[in-house]
Amino acid sequence: MFRLTGSVLVILFMVAANTLAGEEKKRDHGLFNQQNQVGIRLGIWSNRGDSPLEIDTINLFETNFNDENFFFEAFYGFRLHSMLVGEISLGVVNRGSVTVREEGRENAGNVVLYTILGQGKLYPLSILRLPIHPYLTLGGGIFHGRRTVEFTTGDYFTAGLDEESGTDFSYTVGGGVDWPLGSRIGLELNMRYMSVDFSDRLMTISDYDAFTISVGIKYLYKSGKK
Repeated sequence: MFRLTGSVLVILFMVAANTLAGEEKKRDHGLFNQQNQVGIRLGIWSNRGDSPLEIDTINLFETNFNDENFFFEAFYGFRLHSMLVGEISLGVVNRGSVTVREEGRENAGNVVLYTILGQGKLYPLSILRLPIHPYLTLGGGIFHGRRTVEFTTGDYFTAGLDEESGTDFSYTVGGGVDWPLGSRIGLELNMRYMSVDFSDRLMTISDYDAFTISVGIKYLYKSGKK
């Protein structure tokens, strides 16, 4: 299923690039190597870690986790060198729904993961001034997971007691391709492995490793100092 979804994203990336390429075929391909980047990515979070039981009669809960989930990420990349961009990103993914039975009531909600990452994007072929720009990424940051309560059959719930959370400081590694469509707009295809291992279990598991593949659109600009 993940291979099929990934193939669809790659096809969409290629179709969008050809559609949006527009009238700037004569643009300066070296301009991209001087520009900052700000944009969003939409894609798939594919689970590479553990999954909780669908029904747990001991801990009294039910889950509906998928192996693949929709992933959203916003990012800002600042140009450090023609071959290097530093990037800060914020991401979110809903892993699935959870219903917990305790003290004669049911609390229903979701397990949501948030990412706050800093990474370097290395463009090893930037000196060639190509129309596309392959890159490698390495970085890390904060992975925060939370089981929220959206509905309860009781009269009330206490967020600090009825919900649970976990936080991990870990790494991410990957790569992709940038495709500037003009002097201001670009597309990208991004793939990353994320290592997520909470010290405190979240829904009875701690391993939330993932592989993501996403398509992004970005605004490109030069800072006034360059």
